[in-house]
Amino acid sequence: MVASNEQHPNEARQAVVVGLGTSSVDHLCVVARHPRLDGKQPLVHYEVQPGGQVPTALVALQRWGVPTAYIGAFADDPGGVLVRGSLAREGVDIEATCSVSNTTQPVSVILIDQVTGERSVLHQENRGLAEFELGPATRRKLAAARVALFDAVDLPRTIEAAALVRQAGGLVVLDVDRPQPRIEELLRMTDVLITATEFPLRLTGLDNLPKALKSASALGPWFVAATLGPGGALAYVRGKEHFVRGYPVRAVDSTGAGDVFHAGCIFGLLHDWPVERTLRFAAAAAALKCRKIGGRPGIPSAEEALQLAGEPLA
Repeated sequence: MVASNEQHPNEARQAVVVGLGTSSVDHLCVVARHPRLDGKQPLVHYEVQPGGQVPTALVALQRWGVPTAYIGAFADDPGGVLVRGSLAREGVDIEATCSVSNTTQPVSVILIDQVTGERSVLHQENRGLAEFELGPATRRKLAAARVALFDAVDLPRTIEAAALVRQAGGLVVLDVDRPQPRIEELLRMTDVLITATEFPLRLTGLDNLPKALKSASALGPWFVAATLGPGGALAYVRGKEHFVRGYPVRAVDSTGAGDVFHAGCIFGLLHDWPVERTLRFAAAAAALKCRKIGGRPGIPSAEEALQLAGEPLA
């Protein structure tokens, strides 16, 4: 594993939001219908884009004027070159990253329904890249950040990073897909938990989402939200329930909508917005993203999202 010595033009700017999580190569496949077993059908559309939950959220924040930094490892294959270069071109600080030889960048194959824009994801992990050592440069980034965003793919490393952030007084935001051993240890150090609907239900064993969000909040996070796709989002924040509706758009692909929702919530928290405004902005930004294929091409400007949410620009 070799640390990067590359110089980047934004290194002098202190990152406000630091992200640690998997960076992937997304193979986006638009299909007329979901494939059947033993079936064969043509692709309506196909393209390859850089992806990943945390990196896509950082790109959205960077475009909205928030200085960001990415922490993680890249493979030295063409996929690694693609995802690394994409973050650098967006202005995301990649000083605290490294390159790993003789390995491959994680890949996601995403099947997108041509009619609804909803997608199914097949993903390939690379544990060697996920198990990223928290070296001195990484620790400095985490300690200086106002907000840290994690995906918990490498849970032990995420717990270690979250402890550093909390000790330094930063805000810990978590985007997690499934319960796993030690997840409650991480939740005790988490301020903001934003997930799809299934996670709080599986975590708590409850079949009622509002009750599950309240129960998840009791484990540590003071801000807990579940995204509801086109239906909007439901949140439990400091003892109060909040619901925001979804915003109708002509959706072609929902890939990355949750990542942009995370970015929207972080953006609102950084600006000390009220909870309702934060959630409306995040929901509007996520909806607008769905107008284009892939996680990043459809990211709207902050002004576009505020306008759709019916919020003042100031």
